[in-house]
Amino acid sequence: MNNDELLKKIAGLSPEKKEALLRRLGYSSGKSVEDVSKTLLNKQPVYDCFNCDPGNPGSLNFSFREAVAADPPAGYIQVRAKAAGLNYRDLMIAMGQYPEAPGVPSNMGSDYSGVVTRVGPGVKEISEGDEVIALSAGTFIDGKVQPVSHFINLFNLSELQVVPKPPFLSFAEAAALPTVFLTAFSGLIRLANLTGGESVLIHTATGGVGLAALEIAGWKKAKIYATAGSPEKREFLKQKGVLHPMDSRSTAFGDEIMELTKGRGVDVVLNTLSGNAMMKGIEILSPFGRFIQIDKKDIARNTPLPMKLLRNGITFAVLDISLYLIQPRKLKEQLLAIAALFNAGVFKPIPCVTFPVGQVKEALNALSRSKHIGKLVLTYP
Repeated sequence: MNNDELLKKIAGLSPEKKEALLRRLGYSSGKSVEDVSKTLLNKQPVYDCFNCDPGNPGSLNFSFREAVAADPPAGYIQVRAKAAGLNYRDLMIAMGQYPEAPGVPSNMGSDYSGVVTRVGPGVKEISEGDEVIALSAGTFIDGKVQPVSHFINLFNLSELQVVPKPPFLSFAEAAALPTVFLTAFSGLIRLANLTGGESVLIHTATGGVGLAALEIAGWKKAKIYATAGSPEKREFLKQKGVLHPMDSRSTAFGDEIMELTKGRGVDVVLNTLSGNAMMKGIEILSPFGRFIQIDKKDIARNTPLPMKLLRNGITFAVLDISLYLIQPRKLKEQLLAIAALFNAGVFKPIPCVTFPVGQVKEALNALSRSKHIGKLVLTYP
């Protein structure tokens, strides 16, 4: 539906229905049809296939525009989004601060749940109508990810980028899952090879990745240390069973860790902090410790790393899961493992707060304030 069609539709309403519509939208009855139409088009998507235009970097002046839903080619499927999880990556893209991964356009919107609407030739394990979880870099057209397909609602992606949605998860809970569990699983299991009895420090543990990491570390029976940025969040961690939650907005966690471990340090750090806090995290690793860097700020700043910090046989690994789009079979393998653990009841969904997709600006502003616990999720009409 375009602007003219919307104007005609509103204009064709009876006076009573028009008045009811205005009240529902919070307008006075003196508002013109044109004003209401403009506001609706700016705040709510009215197209069958749409994406978001974020405006100038940093403005968060979002609007919606019509997009193209091309036929899915061989090995690809088409998904209609029901929900999309927000990540700090999305905020950094909107602010013009995100360092692009090689060969992968920086599109806002990567974590989706939805329904398969079409399947391309050769797709055998996924059918129309299936409810799926998807990790998307944007819609594929002519074999290439299309740039500027932010928060697109109807998109093509490889069958290797989706897994069946565990049936007991809501669409919002499912959309909160891909990036955070894939990041935590890849970091703690694939890179750090965390084993039972080892210790792990999880930074900003009330965020999506942190809560996913708590699930994974608990599954592996590791000894868990964690940080969070406010007294309320640290109290939440205590209720989750973390014995000594520390402050993520101070480097004091370094001395606390060394005291709690009697000078030994921890085996693994899952790092979301930058600057001096990142350096402090490396310093408190035990011999042969593993430091998993998932924060992007120091990478964007090209922060120097003193090599003497690694003298105890430390492994320093950088994790950027958007690179899985270049090796999608590895992506599928790990998503299937995560989904299986959900289906087995090992992992539980993390808390999420939902916003209609028309309130993407408000959702990103809430994300920037970092006062929430868990994930923020956009829901689609």
